[in-house]
Amino acid sequence: MGLRITAFIFLSVCTMSCATYRPASVAPAETAHQFAARTLASGDLCRYLSANLTAPLPACPPARWDLASLTLAGFFYSPDLAVAEAKLNVAEAAIITAGQRPNPTIGIGPAYTASAAPAIAPWAIGAAELNFPIETAGKRSYRIAQAQRLADAAALEVGETAWRVRSAVRTALLNRLLAQREYSLARAYQSASERAAQLLQERVSAGVASAPEVNLALVNAATARLRTAQAQSRVCETIDELAAALGVPAGSLAGMTLVWPELEHPPDEALLTRERVRQLALSNRLDLRRMLAEYAAADEALRLEIARQYPDINLGGGYSWEVGENIFQLLPIFSLPLMNQNQGPIAEARAKRSEAAAEFTQLQQSIIARTNSALTRYHGSLDAYAQASSSAAFSAKRLAAIQRAAELGDIDALALATI
Repeated sequence: MGLRITAFIFLSVCTMSCATYRPASVAPAETAHQFAARTLASGDLCRYLSANLTAPLPACPPARWDLASLTLAGFFYSPDLAVAEAKLNVAEAAIITAGQRPNPTIGIGPAYTASAAPAIAPWAIGAAELNFPIETAGKRSYRIAQAQRLADAAALEVGETAWRVRSAVRTALLNRLLAQREYSLARAYQSASERAAQLLQERVSAGVASAPEVNLALVNAATARLRTAQAQSRVCETIDELAAALGVPAGSLAGMTLVWPELEHPPDEALLTRERVRQLALSNRLDLRRMLAEYAAADEALRLEIARQYPDINLGGGYSWEVGENIFQLLPIFSLPLMNQNQGPIAEARAKRSEAAAEFTQLQQSIIARTNSALTRYHGSLDAYAQASSSAAFSAKRLAAIQRAAELGDIDALALATI
């Protein structure tokens, strides 16, 4: 009877619901095709934009793409963000692993007594041994806490990745808009240079200008065409940069209109004091918060290794039937900490905690230094922007006066083209 009960328990455990393997192969040709099919007019992307933009979209895809909508498109398609989210899933699954309790073990089999008397059967039927491992000293709780802190760090890493995606999109958008302006200015300068060369050639034909003047104008026109070609190449490069930041093919950006209303209205330097910027950086930097989570995980790892000094208990038991007798055994088994008391892993865990603390301090000081440097550069850029704006306003007034003089006949077309 004992053998039947034991066999029934064994079969019941083995037939419990278990996970099954499902193949999920990676086909390079298919993934490449999926990437090539990405578009900013995707219905899924439109629904994502509508759900996450603060202002409702009048049309989808938007007629004008700004930093907010482009950032969300980058979040939707970014491969880096997909990798970070996959790592977060791994870290969250590790919490399940950390919380698992060790399974009991069972051994079943007959026993044979070689020295049994002739009248006694040498085989014992239904021999079974059970072993129930019992963790002590709160090891499971420390293991779970460590996995949770690592999952927190992985979640913050997702946030860091999202911020890097936004930064890449912002930089690419800025470079694209500036490259377009540079190209427009280069074309205008080329047009003026070619117009000046044409007028000088007409004057040479009329005998009122010399050949060296024409040659100089032709050189200026050729230089202007070179600058226009270089600016046009830069525009194409910025398209590739923006497509890479968004995670879409460059062809999907054809015909889109990019805007940045705040580009010419940077924040006032009075709002960005050194103390305020430092405070914002130290309280909001996700990498700093991630380092704190990793330090907490290292601290829990040290607690776990210290708890492992204390041996677990294996509650062993056995049952057998022999010559009509039911024989039960109960035998607790302990690991004796005679050869070591887990000193090595404890020392490693303590050193790793110290390492995590040192890395946090290093990052914090680096952030302070980079914040000061960035703020200094920003103030310098604001001063340069103010001077450039003043110079541009003066040039605009001067050009208007020259155009007015040309309309009144005070200067000729060549003087107007060469100014």
